[in-house]
Amino acid sequence: MKVVVLIDNNPDPSGKFITEHGVSIYFEADGLKWLFDVGASPAFAINARKMGIDIRKVDYLILSHAHRDHTGGLEYFLRKNEKARVLMASLESGELFISYRKQIHHNITIDHSVIKDFIGRFCFVNRDLQLSANVSLIRTIPVIDAFPKANCLLFKSDELGEHPDDFNHEVALRINTPNGAIVFSGCSHHGLLNILRAAAQDSKDEKVVALIGGTHLLDSDDFTQFETADEIFGIVDNISLRYPDIQIITGHCTGSTAQQIFKESINDRFQLFHSGSTYNFG
Repeated sequence: MKVVVLIDNNPDPSGKFITEHGVSIYFEADGLKWLFDVGASPAFAINARKMGIDIRKVDYLILSHAHRDHTGGLEYFLRKNEKARVLMASLESGELFISYRKQIHHNITIDHSVIKDFIGRFCFVNRDLQLSANVSLIRTIPVIDAFPKANCLLFKSDELGEHPDDFNHEVALRINTPNGAIVFSGCSHHGLLNILRAAAQDSKDEKVVALIGGTHLLDSDDFTQFETADEIFGIVDNISLRYPDIQIITGHCTGSTAQQIFKESINDRFQLFHSGSTYNFG
């Protein structure tokens, strides 16, 4: 199974590929071509072209959630690719998503006009769904462990006004391989432990061998305090205990403190991805 990070916050050390605050991941499974998110702009497609990946041949696009850093390249993709189905959680028409990072109001909403213009291409999912022989969309994520603290900066606005985001618009993916399940998560707003639990419960052997995507374990700043180092160590210890074979492959929305703790705790089972990173799984 081939996995390619088309774009991420972290730059390619060679300098060949564009970097932006966003993520898009391409993979191949079950004889199909898949895209997980489309970054913050069409830049993901420029990187794809440089890597010899033709986005016109993608069969499925999965949008992990309705924030702009994961959906900004959506219109470009839909105009270039005329066949792919787009799967995402249901949204209310006109629903807005807001970030107050560093106490500044940012509109981070998916472009609803693109959805309207291409509505026939979309499948809005309200339950877990088997997409192919080995690829499943995870829509139901139990909330047992705590959400990431950085979620406190994220709100949604609807006809009832502005209120904390419940992330009912977030989905994840599970891909079964001969060695165990691989989980894709955009930002893990539900928390790594909750998402992994959902993936493991939906897998026959409950063996998860990799998590690929963001962790939303941000670095604290002068405005907001997020997870302490001890709390992050606790999360990593729980993951290691429950999923002893897991690799954590992350970049987007994973702070430097979390990166260092993952590296210290699970050593060679941690990898930091960047624009252009490529992985192969059996």
